[in-house]
Amino acid sequence: MARLSNLNHAIKYLKAGKAVVFPTDTAYALGVDATNARAVRRLFKMKQRRPDKPVHIVVADLKMAKQYAEFTAPAEKLFKEFLPGTLTLILPLRPPLFLPLMRGRKRGGKGRGSAFALLSAGTGTVGIRVPKNKIALQLVKKLGRPITATSANISTNPTAYSVSQLNFQYRNAKLRPDLSLDSGKLPRVRSSTMVQLKGNKIKILRRGPITKTQILNALKF
Repeated sequence: MARLSNLNHAIKYLKAGKAVVFPTDTAYALGVDATNARAVRRLFKMKQRRPDKPVHIVVADLKMAKQYAEFTAPAEKLFKEFLPGTLTLILPLRPPLFLPLMRGRKRGGKGRGSAFALLSAGTGTVGIRVPKNKIALQLVKKLGRPITATSANISTNPTAYSVSQLNFQYRNAKLRPDLSLDSGKLPRVRSSTMVQLKGNKIKILRRGPITKTQILNALKF
């Protein structure tokens, strides 16, 4: 496990707009301050990720999640039932955050609205994650803001379960992660179950460790 000094070092990097590799309950992820549009743009370039593919965020708790996403009663119920854990909730962004990209650029690229417009890839939604991993949760709690939850591998490359795998992937890349919190080799776990909620409507976008039956039972549908 990463030492406290390393975590504090990582927080300084995140505040400076840099990218940090960190462990989650499914694989290694690449985190930047999700409210920093410049850092988010750099993350897309670093991962060689298409701009039409959304990037999810890690939050510390329900209180933080509600600052960025709109929650219905079913969404809140699923959050309390399965998080922290291997669930990603796709929810509507709070309207003030989904601002046109140009407004953020006029302010030097630091506007929250432009950051979340990038993260949502124009969908107006945001993926909420609370990994069952102490390092991931401490990063967000200490930063006081959400960080990105995208897998750390370069797009089209395999999911990485060790920092050495990532070092190999990025060996020839122009942009590389600035810091890695090495937690050793992680167990191979399926990617989180992805659930989209619009009002009371529920849709499973990706199957994962948490089954549809478990979700429906929790909601008593």
